[in-house]
Amino acid sequence: MKVRIHRWLVPATLALAASSASASFIVAPHTAGRDGDLSGNTVASPDDAGSAQYINPAGVVGETAEQTMLAVAPMNFTAHYDNGNGYDHTSSETPVLLNFWHGLGEWNGWRMGFSTYGSVGTAFDFAADPGNGVPSRFVGKLTVINLGFNIGRQLTENLRVGMQITPRYGQQTFKAPTPGGEAEFDIDGFGIVGSLGLVYDLSDRWALGLAYRTPGLVDMDGDGSVGGNDQGVEHELHTPQSVTAGASFQWTPKTTLLAQVKWTDYGQFEDGDIKWDETTALDQPFISDTRNRIRWGMGLEHEVIEDSFLRVGFSYESWMIEPEAVRPYLFDNRDFMLMAGYEVRYETLSVGFIGGYATTTDREVSASRNPAAPGTYSTENDVMAGFRITWHH
Repeated sequence: MKVRIHRWLVPATLALAASSASASFIVAPHTAGRDGDLSGNTVASPDDAGSAQYINPAGVVGETAEQTMLAVAPMNFTAHYDNGNGYDHTSSETPVLLNFWHGLGEWNGWRMGFSTYGSVGTAFDFAADPGNGVPSRFVGKLTVINLGFNIGRQLTENLRVGMQITPRYGQQTFKAPTPGGEAEFDIDGFGIVGSLGLVYDLSDRWALGLAYRTPGLVDMDGDGSVGGNDQGVEHELHTPQSVTAGASFQWTPKTTLLAQVKWTDYGQFEDGDIKWDETTALDQPFISDTRNRIRWGMGLEHEVIEDSFLRVGFSYESWMIEPEAVRPYLFDNRDFMLMAGYEVRYETLSVGFIGGYATTTDREVSASRNPAAPGTYSTENDVMAGFRITWHH
């Protein structure tokens, strides 16, 4: 009985809805801003609202504090699980990545801005299959919306620094069969996360960037039930800290090259428990076994004609959930992400378009490593496209 509980409860708890076109949908590599065009490789050149929001808060120092940006990027994400024993189903969803930024200008030498970023519609929804031992649907939805406030300053001629304090709101819905009957809950709550960053100009052509994102928390609770028995549910969702470092190089007056690495402490996901008031046999970590990983990548930005920019970028990261902890609704794959964007700046307005695709490798999880949920895990059609508008104050 414990095996059956472990097999189906954990996966349906989902991953972070703050993600974009990431193959695993667990931690976002970028937003829908200029940083998205460059596949997130802007820690050393965070000169846009998206980078200041999510990559490096030092990006608030400069023109970003005099801008307002709205970005919308729908994406397609298809997850497929085949357990090799009859259950073979697909979950296909279309979440939308949303970004809003408003620069507050300068006050007494400090540059400031506030933002909202996250996504809506992120979900895994696998069909019931009574003939293969699955009597009801598996539904898992999690939305985390971040409300960031940035402040930064030019400390020296070559050094700018910034920080972000980010209250956040989370909402989670879950439904899945268990040995005690259908389990479901609908919970929400608030939390906080923060980040620090700097950019140091080595010369007119070279710059270095460093950013740290703190461990985050969303403390959710609400109503749930197991087999018709109503009860409360709590989920203390812990999100991982990360360190990002990189460089930018102005190759020609019109072309800039960027590169970076990002280390993420995924082990902190293991600290987040889901707890039921009465059916305590279902209590368990959000993710039970992880591995810390590095995402690395490069980007290129070229001014095609005056005030018209073409950008391309790629990034790569391997899976972080160990085979023993992989589940049908919570798995990740090695991904290689390709992004591109084109932006035109007018006198007081910029219009940009973004698109990308992540190619992944399937995971074959053996019964010897994972007797609860062996099989083939894959993601397909991981495509994102969108646009943004930036007003220059």
